[in-house]
Amino acid sequence: MSIFGQPRIIVFSLASLLILFLIPQTIRAEEFTVLLPWGVPMTLVEVPAGTFQMGSPEGERGNILGNETQHQVTLTRDYYLGKTEITGRQWSAVMGTLPTSCNSSTNGVNDDPVSCVSWDQIAGPGGFVEKLNQHLETTGFRLPTEAEWERGARAGTTTRFAHGDALECDDECEYCEGHWLHMWYCGMKVLSCVEIDSTGACVRTMAFPTIRKGGVTVPNPFGLYDMHGNVWEWVQDRYGDYSPEDVTDPTGLSAGSDRVIRGGSWLGEARLARSASRAGADPESIGTETNPDFMVGTDGFGFRIAISSVEGLGIQINAGLNDAWYNPATNGQGLLITVFPDIKQMFVAWFTYDTERPPEDVTAMLGEPGHRWLTAQGPYEGDTANLTIFVTEGGVFDAAEPAAATDPAGDGTLTIEFSDCANGLVSYEITSLGISGEIPIQRIAPDNIALCETLSGQ
Repeated sequence: MSIFGQPRIIVFSLASLLILFLIPQTIRAEEFTVLLPWGVPMTLVEVPAGTFQMGSPEGERGNILGNETQHQVTLTRDYYLGKTEITGRQWSAVMGTLPTSCNSSTNGVNDDPVSCVSWDQIAGPGGFVEKLNQHLETTGFRLPTEAEWERGARAGTTTRFAHGDALECDDECEYCEGHWLHMWYCGMKVLSCVEIDSTGACVRTMAFPTIRKGGVTVPNPFGLYDMHGNVWEWVQDRYGDYSPEDVTDPTGLSAGSDRVIRGGSWLGEARLARSASRAGADPESIGTETNPDFMVGTDGFGFRIAISSVEGLGIQINAGLNDAWYNPATNGQGLLITVFPDIKQMFVAWFTYDTERPPEDVTAMLGEPGHRWLTAQGPYEGDTANLTIFVTEGGVFDAAEPAAATDPAGDGTLTIEFSDCANGLVSYEITSLGISGEIPIQRIAPDNIALCETLSGQ
C-alpha cells in the first residue's frame, strides 16, 4: 500500500533527473493568488502607481448624470485588485454560505459573481472583508477606493471604455460588435456569445440575458476582467461630487450616506459601464429594485477585493515543505515535493493516472502503462514555484532494456502556490495531451508543518 492509498507503478530513468536542473523558468510577478478555505483560489492583479485623468471630459457621450467632473489623480504606490469580481465560490468559502437576500437565480452560483450583497455585508462588521482578513491572518484586504477602481478600469487608456470609445455602438441597450468581446451588458438582445476561448472564438452562446462567470471576456490591458458590465461593484468611497482640483491618493468624502457603485451591470445601459460612470446607493441596498438614479432596474450589486501590498501573505518556500501532498477529492494520486534551498529549485514527482485506462482484458503487471509518474523541476521565489513538466516513457521495471526516455525540452508547465505550510494550489498544462487545470493540495501528514513555519519566519 502506497502513501497515496493505492499501489502505483513507476517507470523512471535516473538520467532524466540529471538534466532537469538546466531548464530556465520565468517568474510571474504581476499576479498573486491566495487560497481561501476549502482550497478556493482568489487571484489579484498588480496595478501600477501613476497619474491619470479621473472622470470624463466635458461632453463625453453617455454622461447622463453629470457627476464626472474630470480632474487629475495621482496614486503614489502600486496596489492589487481582484482579477475578477468576487464569485459565489469565493464568498461561500469565506462566509460559509451564499447570501440569501436576492431575487436572482444566478446569485453567485459556482464561479458567477455574487450579485446581491450590500456594502454593509461586504465592509461592515462581520462582513466579507473582516472574515477574509481573519481567515488569512492579515488586516490588508479591503474594498478599493473609487480612484483605485477607475485607475484599474482605465488601465492606461483615456477613452470611454478600456477597449475604445465604441462610438459606433448604441449607448442604451443594443448589441454591438465593438463591445461584445470586452463587456457583458444589457443582456444582449440577440443570440449572444457567453464564453470565448483563448483565440477569441465563441464556444458557447445563449439566447437570453444572464450574469455570467468572471474571466470569460477579454481582459483589459492590466489583466482585469469585467470592469465594464456584468455586475455593479461597490467601492470604499462615500458618494458625492468631485472637486476639480488635482488630488493625491484620494479616499472620497469624509461624510455622506450613500456609497459609490461602479462598472454598470449586465441588465443596465452600456453608457453606465463606461470607465468614468458612477452612481451612489444606500449601503444597505442589495440593488434588486429599480432606482431612478440608475435609470434602470439592476440585478444586484457585487464587488472585487483590493489590497495595498501582498507582502507577508504567502509563505516563503523552504525545506519544511518536503513531504507527500495530495488532493483528498482524488485519493490515490499525489505529489512528492523536494525543495533544494541552496540553489532555490524544487523537484516534484507526480503520481497520477494516465489519460486513458488500459483495456479491461489487460492483466496489470509491473511496467503496465495504465499509470504515470510525471516529474517537474524549476526555480521558486517567495511562495510560488514555476516548474517544467517532464514525462518519462518506455522502460520495464528493474530492466536495462528497453531504455526509458525523457524529452529534455519538457512537456508543459506546473506552478505550485502555497497559501501556508499545509495547503497549496497546483496549476498545470501538459502540452502533448492538451490538458490543463488546477488542483488544491494539502499535506498527507502534519509532521513538517512546524519546521516549515519556523523556516518561513511565521
